[in-house]
Amino acid sequence: MEDTPTYEELAHELLGELLALGSTLTPMMVNSTRGETATLMTLYRVEGALTPGQLGEHAHVSSARVANILRSLEEKGLVSRAHSTGDRRQVEVTLTDAGRAEAERTREERTRAVARYLSELGSEDAGHLVRIVRRSRDILSDRAAREGSER
Repeated sequence: MEDTPTYEELAHELLGELLALGSTLTPMMVNSTRGETATLMTLYRVEGALTPGQLGEHAHVSSARVANILRSLEEKGLVSRAHSTGDRRQVEVTLTDAGRAEAERTREERTRAVARYLSELGSEDAGHLVRIVRRSRDILSDRAAREGSER
């Protein structure tokens, strides 16, 4: 008779698989989660202006790193910085037309790469994966909300 693994054993196995998965990701996918690409995609998703501090929070990078990223993106003509009309002490960052075009190109490239991966899984497994990831997000969001309300 086969023993059913405990949740701790499954957790250990899952963490190992996630670590292995992380090491097989392409540089494009890794770079899209930090640095210039993450900053561009964050601005694209919010469809508006953010302060450098807000960008740092979204990208999980230090203010010094955000400053370097913004300097580079500005030199490339992908973002613009301007003082806030509501508070002149605040700087707001927005995408330029070229930045929006680059973000759209990146989004399409990322979507094609994930679609190729999902097609290799097959429609049934791809559907299960999306369902499980969605359920995981819901569980973790609920937990975070509960823990936040307990503070």
